[in-house]
Amino acid sequence: MVLLKTSLSGAALVILGVLVAAVIGQYVTLEIQDVQRHEVEPHAEFLVGDVVNRPYTIPSGVAVFGSVDVTQAPSNKSDDIHLIILDAENYQRWSSGGQADSVYLAQNQGKFNFTFTAEKGGIYYLVFDNRASLYKKYVSLMLAYDEVTKSRVPDTRLPYAGWAVFLLGGLILAYGLIRKPPTPWA
Repeated sequence: MVLLKTSLSGAALVILGVLVAAVIGQYVTLEIQDVQRHEVEPHAEFLVGDVVNRPYTIPSGVAVFGSVDVTQAPSNKSDDIHLIILDAENYQRWSSGGQADSVYLAQNQGKFNFTFTAEKGGIYYLVFDNRASLYKKYVSLMLAYDEVTKSRVPDTRLPYAGWAVFLLGGLILAYGLIRKPPTPWA
């Protein structure tokens, strides 16, 4: 005689473990975020007399970052420059002398970093304005953005849980088949 309830419970757990490990695991997914860095301008060096405009195409909803290193042309000393970042619409207003809203605006000395979020995709203009200085400036520029992509992948942890349930069910089934029920003393 065997322990019937224990054996049936063990067999049910064995079947459940196999189903979880082999079948159900591929239907349970996780959302994975992958951040990919795109270098728009890895390294550019140029000379700024009065104003230099540099257009770059940037997709919407990305965090854009960059670094600028400014030196004075004749002496190579660290110097300041006025940086304005505009989208295409505001650049047209600014270049025609109208009032424009900038995405980023700074007057910085030497080497500095900047960040902004591109709310809408399209062309963004980095305007280096040196009209306040008597000396030309050498500018080194690096510009990049991080793009976050989301994808769904199968959860690889679930089959391990299925095999654990399978082993537990196998142990309970073996116990139910080997163990004899106690004999009542009458």
